[in-house]
Amino acid sequence: MDIVEYISPDRIFFLKNTKKLPAIRELIQSACKTIPNVDPEEVFQIVWEREKQVSSWIATGIAIPHGRIPDLGGFYVAIGRSKEGVEYESTDQNPVNLMILILGDSGEPDHHIMLLAEVARTIKMEQIKEMILSAGTENEIYEIILNRNRLIRESQRGLLIDISGRLLSHAVKLASELDANAIILYVDAMADIKQIAELRSPIPLILIAQREYPELREINTAHSFLRIPFPALNRTNQVSMIILFALSQGLIRRNDRVVCLFGTPDPAVMDNLMVIDVSREIPIFLPAHPTSLLGDVKPPVLEKVLHLATAISLEGREGKPTGAFFVLGDYENVRQMSHQLIINPFKGYKDDEKSILDPSLEETVKEFSTLDGAFLVRGDGVIEAAGAYLRFPKAIAELPSGLGARHAAAANITAYTRALSVAVSQSTGRVSLFKSGRLIVNLDKPRA
Repeated sequence: MDIVEYISPDRIFFLKNTKKLPAIRELIQSACKTIPNVDPEEVFQIVWEREKQVSSWIATGIAIPHGRIPDLGGFYVAIGRSKEGVEYESTDQNPVNLMILILGDSGEPDHHIMLLAEVARTIKMEQIKEMILSAGTENEIYEIILNRNRLIRESQRGLLIDISGRLLSHAVKLASELDANAIILYVDAMADIKQIAELRSPIPLILIAQREYPELREINTAHSFLRIPFPALNRTNQVSMIILFALSQGLIRRNDRVVCLFGTPDPAVMDNLMVIDVSREIPIFLPAHPTSLLGDVKPPVLEKVLHLATAISLEGREGKPTGAFFVLGDYENVRQMSHQLIINPFKGYKDDEKSILDPSLEETVKEFSTLDGAFLVRGDGVIEAAGAYLRFPKAIAELPSGLGARHAAAANITAYTRALSVAVSQSTGRVSLFKSGRLIVNLDKPRA
């Protein structure tokens, strides 16, 4: 239901009377001139009788007098505005500046109630109310009602841009005071990314986003850009992933302190400023140097595998939850500790036909995730095997309680080799990343 269907520019009036009864009468008489075959005095008596029973005041400065008229044949809305205000015997003792008259056919009570609710919801929006009170003409008021949704979005966007700007300035100031090594900025939560170009920061910026922003590279090539395409993860898990990828690509170091500015991408709202000591986020047993952290695994390969793992956790297969197990890098050593449980479905294909970075292979990987055993992925992303069984002289990895055989294998293969491993729990949907025989990151099941 849209109130624009029931209003027109010729049913918007600037009221002269400042007393309740004459103001209501004035609004009714003016409105009835635009409604065919209706007696203004009869309408006034119906509206006023109802008004005497229950006041039509609904909020500060707003009243909605209304009545159900026999044989009216439709519904009509009229707006009366009073700059001075109408004495309305309101609960808060303040005058009424907006009177919204609703006249409806008495034979359609449900429609009348629905229209009343929609009018009340619209007119109580503070931005709309203030715009109507500030309008210079009746046509301006009609345009405000007609374009209210766009105007509200623009008003809210302006507020969000202001909030983002203030938080950005505060983040730079805080980073300087704390001698932080970097500012991590979640670009998707910015209402206007042009603010980045206007930012004057002595602290390096690391720009994080779920998608590419070509215009960002034109703004300032000195800024680092990191794409983290995991929108379904909660805020805590996103922070963990950002720190891990920034560390693995050498954008930050283990002993760094960073100031992070986060928010929500839809709608774009900056709402969280935090200070992170990297050493507290990344397990101390991990190698400090980025190349040692990932070994021969290229960052896009780890990113792609984690993306697939979170998708498998969220989607399952054929409506049922499923697990998955990926071993990344140090392939020659991993191969010596594995054998096939089934015929290897990737054997015999050229390297460029079985790269995990190829989008066309995503569904194939998801389908093969239902097989027992692990995917063996080279550091450059080539999938060498699926359904591989791993064997070790003995279990030496330290594993948190509650994790099963898949996670034990994922932990131990990284204890015996320089590989990374990613395991998806079939029962909980958690995605676990292992290195050096230990759990690095444990991601909760993504939100649907």
